[in-house]
Amino acid sequence: MGAAPEGQDPWRQVVLTLRPNLKFESRTIKGSRFIVIEDITRGKFFQVGTDEHDFIAAIDGTRSIDQIAIDLCSNARDSEESEKANDAIEAVARRGALVAQWLVQSNLAYSDEMDSSSRLDAQQRSLNKAKLMGWINPISIKTKLFNPDRLLQKIQPWCQWCFHRTTLLVWTLLGAMATWIVFTRWSDLGSASVGILAGDRWIWMLAMWLLLKVIHELAHGVACKRYGGDVPEAGVLLLLFTPMAYVNVTSMWRFSNRWHRIVVAAAGMYVELLISFLSLIIWDRTTGMVADIAFQVFLMASVTTILFNANPLMRFDGYFILSDLLNIPNLYTKGTKWFADRLKSCFFGLPKTRGICGPDELKVVAVYGSLAFFWKISISLGLMIAASVMFHGAGIVLAVLGGILWFGMPIMQQYRQLLGENSKHPINRQRTAISCGLLTIFLVGMFTFFRAPALKSAPAIVQFEDETVVRAGADGFIREILVEDGQHVQKGDSLVLMTNPKLGVEVDRLRREADEARIQSRIHQQKQETSLAQSAHQKYLSLMEQMAEKQKQADALIVRADFDGFAFQRGLANSEGSFARRGSPLLTLARCDHKEVVVSVDQKDLESLRTNEGSVVRVMMPGVSIFESRLDKIDPAASSRPSHVSLCAHVNGPLAVKQAPSSQRQEEVDMELLSPRLTATLELDQSLSTQLQSGQIGRAFFKARSQSLGSYLFLAASDWLERQIEQASQMAAF
Repeated sequence: MGAAPEGQDPWRQVVLTLRPNLKFESRTIKGSRFIVIEDITRGKFFQVGTDEHDFIAAIDGTRSIDQIAIDLCSNARDSEESEKANDAIEAVARRGALVAQWLVQSNLAYSDEMDSSSRLDAQQRSLNKAKLMGWINPISIKTKLFNPDRLLQKIQPWCQWCFHRTTLLVWTLLGAMATWIVFTRWSDLGSASVGILAGDRWIWMLAMWLLLKVIHELAHGVACKRYGGDVPEAGVLLLLFTPMAYVNVTSMWRFSNRWHRIVVAAAGMYVELLISFLSLIIWDRTTGMVADIAFQVFLMASVTTILFNANPLMRFDGYFILSDLLNIPNLYTKGTKWFADRLKSCFFGLPKTRGICGPDELKVVAVYGSLAFFWKISISLGLMIAASVMFHGAGIVLAVLGGILWFGMPIMQQYRQLLGENSKHPINRQRTAISCGLLTIFLVGMFTFFRAPALKSAPAIVQFEDETVVRAGADGFIREILVEDGQHVQKGDSLVLMTNPKLGVEVDRLRREADEARIQSRIHQQKQETSLAQSAHQKYLSLMEQMAEKQKQADALIVRADFDGFAFQRGLANSEGSFARRGSPLLTLARCDHKEVVVSVDQKDLESLRTNEGSVVRVMMPGVSIFESRLDKIDPAASSRPSHVSLCAHVNGPLAVKQAPSSQRQEEVDMELLSPRLTATLELDQSLSTQLQSGQIGRAFFKARSQSLGSYLFLAASDWLERQIEQASQMAAF
């Protein structure tokens, strides 16, 4: 290769050779024609315009880019003026240099003169190394099992109904019904999810998860076969040792109709959501075990599908749908490459890589690449956190290995590319020094000059000053609620009527047995059988004691007020017909009408809270103007027990909770906070006390202690990390 003239792109002198096993197919969408290049060996697809294809088709391994440009413009050279012909050749050569660079970067062509062949070998070794890293990465392992193509070919005719328009209409109607159920029974859904992983339920849910994922992947495969594609591979992906099925439907990129490709990408979610709609409707119309199973299937088939498969920032179904809708193939590769390239250009002054994407794609690729870059980091950190707690000591080793593979090795690779002996583009040391200096100044400012927000907030609830919880004295069904929320009652008034037919039967049985024992005792006395008479008498006394206890419980089925006051409970009337165990809270009694605001504060904010003691705190309550109230007292003893059940997440409150270890019965689930919190009390004057309703939830705002913004963000990140570890630990405990 001759030396390029000074100032001319060296790529114009390159002689390229196309790789074998490349397939070219012409397609037209909305009047625009383009060419799809299929790399059959690697199973990858690329899209180019007609002009780029004309240039690629002229590559024969003997001519340079400039020579190809001259030949392509030969007709113009003969018919036009010399100056215009030279301008045309120059434009084609510049564009051809960009195409040549893209071909080499995409491994679609190579040049012996630029040592591209050796680079291809190096890239192949890199691919092999990446596969090896995938095998030894304990957090994510992908294993091919078999070729499902023949199986899918046989079952595909039996599954045609899934893709009919009538089925889509039914799917839409069922989705509308399920959405209505979610909105109308949101609180019931939250209650049903409490304790869902308790006991051995996780085994059943894991089995459902596997079955749903197999159905999900079968749907992809059937849809691919429907439009003439091949499915050469099926296997298992182990994510944190949780098995997930997968199928290879890469052949869908051969489809000229992009809506066919979208159907293939969406088929798994389509079928899973159909199952979730049916399960939710069954849950809404049944009770008992059938409802529990239906609810579990609904969660598995809806939440996981929406969170993972529909997420376009991960290379799952949602990503391929988005890529086709935007008509930008290889969106993820282009986006992440663009972001990394601009990051290195900004910090190290490296020249920007040209030809990553077309000018019409730049904005979308830039936005997507930035989001996908940070999402990948967050997901990797999340998996490392989960691994570190789910497998105890071994989890730390797994997390370290994952960190080395996901972060350590890419950083080392970038270091070698930028500062190693074989680095192709030396960094701009002046730009690097300026970038490092600005970053240092920023970090120093974060921990010295910039101050954290002056306010902190915490959830608050209105309650009466002197509250007493009225609990059920016996097991039974709530037949009737005799009071309304906020009603004044007097001592001895009936509040709740409960019923338990078995309890009355038990009292009658004990009474009969006691009478029989008393009669038997008299008979033994008449026969002067003293020992037998004493034994029968003792049995009589024991039965009378048991009967008295049962009678006390029967009498407790009528719940009465122990003192004069006010009865209240959120959703009191809705509890009629429900079952309450002995000791379960039914409602609350308060001796006076004066209310207070109780604030639940994170224990880490104790120092900030103490600086506000005796001061005025601002409170925001729904339906009420922001008001000020004096911080009356602080209970510094932090507890994991919620100060008020209405603040808990399982009843749509703001505080995250978990099932307490002592709670074993589903009917009486006891909850505790994920992290200990302390309580503070705010005074209310009489006007506010009358205006506010007991049980109202809002937020209290108080002054934070003075600290740097860096310290504030660091502590906030630490708190978030602790919560993630705690939640993962709870999942592992189940």
